[in-house]
Amino acid sequence: MQQDYMLKEAIEAVREGYKVRARDLLTRLLRADQANPVYWLWMSSVVETSREQVYCLNNVLRLDPHNEAARRGLTLIGAMPADQDMHPTPLVRRQWHVAVQDEPPQGIKALWANPVIRISFSGTLALVVIALIFVGIFGLGEKPIAVAARPTKTPGPPPTFTSTPTYIGSTRTANKITPTPPVTGPLPLWMLLDATYTPTPVYVNTPHPISEDYRIGQRAFGRGEWGVALRHFRNASQVQPDAADIQYLIGEAQRMVGDYRAAINSYDVALSMNQGFAPAYLGRALASQAIDPKRDVGDDLAKAVQYDPDFGLARLEKASYALAGGDFEAAQEDLEVAKQIMTDSPLLAFYLAELALQSGDRVAALEYARQAYELDRTLLPAYRLLGEMALANGEFDTAREVLEIYVQYAEEDARGWLAMGQAYMEFTGPEQAYRDLVQKARTRDVEAAMQAFERAIELDKTLPGVYLYRAVTHLAMNEGQSAVNDLMMARRLDTNSFAINLGLGRALLIAERLDDARAQIDSSEKLAENDAQLAAVYYWRAMTMEAGNLERAAAPVWEAMLNLADDSVPEEWRLVAMAHIAALTPTPTVTFTPTASSTPTTTPTRKPTLVGTSMPTSKVTSTPTQ
Repeated sequence: MQQDYMLKEAIEAVREGYKVRARDLLTRLLRADQANPVYWLWMSSVVETSREQVYCLNNVLRLDPHNEAARRGLTLIGAMPADQDMHPTPLVRRQWHVAVQDEPPQGIKALWANPVIRISFSGTLALVVIALIFVGIFGLGEKPIAVAARPTKTPGPPPTFTSTPTYIGSTRTANKITPTPPVTGPLPLWMLLDATYTPTPVYVNTPHPISEDYRIGQRAFGRGEWGVALRHFRNASQVQPDAADIQYLIGEAQRMVGDYRAAINSYDVALSMNQGFAPAYLGRALASQAIDPKRDVGDDLAKAVQYDPDFGLARLEKASYALAGGDFEAAQEDLEVAKQIMTDSPLLAFYLAELALQSGDRVAALEYARQAYELDRTLLPAYRLLGEMALANGEFDTAREVLEIYVQYAEEDARGWLAMGQAYMEFTGPEQAYRDLVQKARTRDVEAAMQAFERAIELDKTLPGVYLYRAVTHLAMNEGQSAVNDLMMARRLDTNSFAINLGLGRALLIAERLDDARAQIDSSEKLAENDAQLAAVYYWRAMTMEAGNLERAAAPVWEAMLNLADDSVPEEWRLVAMAHIAALTPTPTVTFTPTASSTPTTTPTRKPTLVGTSMPTSKVTSTPTQ
């Protein structure tokens, strides 16, 4: 069975000290069967932190409440009090008193009785043990140097194991069986265990049969042991100094450990050997952007695609670069090619989502973002993208779920905290800045939203959107002057934003600065780009005029708003306008004018017709006669 083979290989990797390899195999096993306590128990011996060990061991006890190894591990970590039924292993005591022999020893016993021979033998044995310890610590051949330097505190599983049947319908829920303390803090993304994406194989896989170091380096690179891979690739380059692909792989290992300048130098060496070596151009572009995200790497990306048109990863990076520069047509072209090469790539779905968003197709953007998230749950940027797309489509529960995970791992990302605040306040976009949220404030987590916005501002004081949304949150709490302060800052950062300028007028209104509010709202009209924004100008202009007791002067403004297209005016605004106009209309009266024929004439006062509304016009057509 494949799982049994993988588990055997993982156990062997644990015992040989290959923690990265063991963790990779166990992660794959857990993705296939999360209800196997044996997998969780072995995983607890290769994770990096005690928090992760607690998480793994808690899962063992959830699936196997009587597992003593897991209980003992949690006790040693300090996550579980010692059980009264759990006794330490008794010490093996030396037998100091021996029976007196009646006969003198003979043969080997006689030799052992000689203290000189006994001391010599013990010394030789000690030297052998020391030599074995040194071999175990420093290893031989391709083994990592430092894997055994920090043993885990959790005792590993026993040497033998028994296959555990799968729990049908098992889900990863809160622990209801074992009263162990909950795990706090973020868990590694790989422990979400829902990733289904298999990474693209290494581009370069040229065989070098005369170099054993090359094969060892490739295996180490595949396990993520960058330092080991780098050492062996360097050794291989001594055997074949003119091999461009080896120089490229040296650069890749250097880039993975963060030595970007050395990586660029290695890519340059590879290109000096083979000018048409496409992956070296991509590697140099990525390393250059790691040093300076604003660096122009378009030429390197173009050459990577030029020399290998079917280089899928280069296509995706080139599309990403075009998206960042606003060249959506070029991005579309590269993504269309990438679709034919990397159909199931999460990065492809990720960039398609960004392109759809830039094109104004929010529904498609959400669908692509969800695909990227489902394909690879360890792709951290996909969490923020899905959260932002869910916000744009009004799926606030989804947005909160993924963004709460995202900000745990990307604590320094101001945009992530901004989106988190939006999710708490259920803001779909900037247009909420001029919608009436005061009556809805009680349904939102205002306190959590304010904390998220403040964290975003702490990280990046140049994001105008943060001040805008925090201002709207102040408005929802009827704190006009605080909103004014935030919107003044936002307008300094973005003078041409309609939402910010109109929002400032609304804030001034709530702060009871009516003249300033009226002037600000009037000035925002020139920034309106569509009827929906124009309707907002009319709504808040009329509200400001009525706040200054100018109800009759506001009536034409209400009527102008009602004359706009129905889909551009929120229904609640339309009802407000109709009610305010109706309040200004006098009640019809009937006047009887006597005539010579004693026939009274009815003269009704007509109610004005509301253009663009469905309200009926008052009419009286009958003339009573005597």
